[in-house]
Amino acid sequence: MPRRGAFNSWDLMMIDYFWVPWLRELSTKIAEKGEEYLVKKAKAVKWTSDDMTLFRHGDKNIDPLSFLYTLARDSKDKFNFELRSVHEIFNIESDYPDPDSGYSLPYIPRPPGMNTLFHKKGEGDPDLLWRLFRQAAEEKPAVQADDFDAALNISGVGMRKLTQTLFIVNPCYFLPADESNKALPWPEYCKDVENYGEYIARMEAIKSKFPGCEPYEINTFLYEQLKGQFITSGTEFFQISTNVYEDGKSYWECTDDLDDGVWTFKEYNCVYTGGPGEGKKKPLKEPKRGDIILVRKGQYQGYAIGVVEENGYASSGWTEEAVIYVQWINKISSHIDLDSKQLIGFSKAGKTRKKFRVAEAYKVSFDLIERLQSGNKASSQSGGETISETKEVASTDDGRTVSHSLNTILFGPPGTGKTWETTSHAVAIIDGEAPSQLADPAARTVVKKRFEELREQQQIEFVTFHQSYAYEDFIEGIRPDLGTGELTYKLHKGIFKQICERACEDPDNKYVLIIDEVNRGDIAKIFGELITLIEPSKRLGEKDEARVTLPYSQEPFGVPSNLYILGTMNTADRGIALLDTALRRRFIFIEKMPKPESELVKKDIGGVDGQELLKAVNRRIRVKLGREHQIGHTYLIGKTTIEGLAEAFQHQIMPLLQEYFYDDWKKIRFVLNRNPFVREEPSLAGEGDPDRPLLELLPHDDEQWQTADSYQQIYAADEGESSD
Repeated sequence: MPRRGAFNSWDLMMIDYFWVPWLRELSTKIAEKGEEYLVKKAKAVKWTSDDMTLFRHGDKNIDPLSFLYTLARDSKDKFNFELRSVHEIFNIESDYPDPDSGYSLPYIPRPPGMNTLFHKKGEGDPDLLWRLFRQAAEEKPAVQADDFDAALNISGVGMRKLTQTLFIVNPCYFLPADESNKALPWPEYCKDVENYGEYIARMEAIKSKFPGCEPYEINTFLYEQLKGQFITSGTEFFQISTNVYEDGKSYWECTDDLDDGVWTFKEYNCVYTGGPGEGKKKPLKEPKRGDIILVRKGQYQGYAIGVVEENGYASSGWTEEAVIYVQWINKISSHIDLDSKQLIGFSKAGKTRKKFRVAEAYKVSFDLIERLQSGNKASSQSGGETISETKEVASTDDGRTVSHSLNTILFGPPGTGKTWETTSHAVAIIDGEAPSQLADPAARTVVKKRFEELREQQQIEFVTFHQSYAYEDFIEGIRPDLGTGELTYKLHKGIFKQICERACEDPDNKYVLIIDEVNRGDIAKIFGELITLIEPSKRLGEKDEARVTLPYSQEPFGVPSNLYILGTMNTADRGIALLDTALRRRFIFIEKMPKPESELVKKDIGGVDGQELLKAVNRRIRVKLGREHQIGHTYLIGKTTIEGLAEAFQHQIMPLLQEYFYDDWKKIRFVLNRNPFVREEPSLAGEGDPDRPLLELLPHDDEQWQTADSYQQIYAADEGESSD
């Protein structure tokens, strides 16, 4: 039978756009009901801050652009709380995008908490802001260039802020002209736009790269690509048929011949397969985040191209409820001719890929994919600027070559093995191997020994960034010298300058600098003017070779092309800002996610299935916080006894959960499926709310930590507890 709309939200986060009609209804109401309505409703909202800049300059300056940009600011927790209040106060009828129901939070730009106003501290032009807002809120906006440019020139506004806000007003029409544009592999999108004419041209050009897709879908993809290298050199292609079952129907989009409630590919941003013999000889578990799905019907009809967001088959195998969530980058129907009647419902894309590639409707998408695969830079095949991100090195006895990016960042949640992977990655670069060749756990000892040898030879250096790390530590600076018995100062070479000099003196060998926790440092302060020099095209000996004069030594300096930079980035670190854009667009990013099925995580840890335990914890974390805050598999590596498991939970996993949830024990209890580790205590008489028990962590000496049942309960059937 066709699948219906039942969805287990504990398994995966839906890729949805429920927030779009919600925002559209909010903007439309404000536009229709006017100034007094907005002032009254805005003051009634339960804001998380007691000191709201929105209300400091009189009622006339509570304009809709400032209101919406203020609503979008700050952290996810505050954002979600204020959305709930706005939903009630403005009496919004559209579905509320509640993440506790399995829906993702609105994927809209979130500005900093400061400077969210669109006027000069009360001295602006409210009529201009209302006029521009009403133009933008129309179903088919007719924004006047003069009004746009006038708003653009307001002190403290600028192109980024204005276009992000217009996107919030109408995500069905506008796109932000911000750092997300730099996720596109064309040099022209890295340039700033300065007026309405240039903005419209940029927006239309970006839309043309995603045929059939809505602006909010495009924006989501661009931010995903920007923050995590969605499509990379490791991206693979798969094909799937919309003829899911043997009923002869296409499940691409809602039609009269489909039952109500059926999950269709287009509307639910997913693909799946069914029918008798499901899963047999079908690589349903293989598609990973960033892989490409080509959607077809029969051998003559192409429907769409999507990028895998999350694969439900990877954890559950074939089930009637499993789906692969995708983000669409092309939703144009086109004729294809596969020259084959022996088509499989789902498989790796061989002939199908070739046929899609030559179809006119899909050429733009393959151009995008191939440019991103080649290192997120423009491809010479399409006449764009060519910037090589990789260096070719011989790697195998049979003459094959392996390409290593000069600048790479491994990113993911804590405990996913990022730091260890830089070890094998560095060895692979220097010894001319592919990183996958050294990934076997059995080779760990050999790789570690080789790594230490290369460090002894000073071909590998390791440094950790932190908030106080500076240019003087990394490049060069003046430091006190007490060696003579008197206070004197001498020039000190930082680790980056040292390894660059060694690489220049030894051009026949490769050198690697590993930067751990790269996103914890102030990139502008650490790299200074040298950030440009790490670009492949600016390296010494390259076509666009560049040098600078160092401020302390006054020496000319450049970065050699045989120096590779490897970084790690912890996506769950809430104490840092977003990664510096200047650094982001000069690196490729490789995602490292938890691997609960790793052979290093035991299926039997004193009677506890370590793999199922980790899966259960992470799927509940995804529901509450998203995929970036999961628990890495390395916390359970080497654990073979209950005592070892208890140690990992008490000293590593529980503290991490406390940090993730800001010591919100009710949410932590939800993640643990109400197991004994978070216990209830009745409120004391006369203190607190007697109907709400106190929750606190079980003492470390309690025997429940050493009981297999306590851990088994975590991956038992969900009890469905609310965690509001």
